Amino acid sequence: VLSDLYHAELQRHNYVTPTSYLELISTFKTLLEKKRTRVMKKKRRYEVGLEKLDSAASQVASMQSELEALQPQLREASKEVDEVMVAIEKESLEVAKTEK
Repeated sequence: VLSDLYHAELQRHNYVTPTSYLELISTFKTLLEKKRTRVMKKKRRYEVGLEKLDSAASQVASMQSELEALQPQLREASKEVDEVMVAIEKESLEVAKTEK
């Protein structure tokens, strides 16, 4: 098809010699190897990314369980802080009254 188009436009014939055919095969092999290398690099990059995502997910799950385990301590500390704040407010009011 392309050979016919080439002949129609340029009025020249296109011949495929054994040498040009072997050169075509060689060029194809080179191009194929480059493409394979590029695809393998992208595949490896994708796999490494998936491994990192899996690792991050397991770390998040671990941290979540630690956080849930520390919730009672956090509630207790929050109560203590609230009690201390109430005590400080009372003392502040007493100090303000004594200063007046």
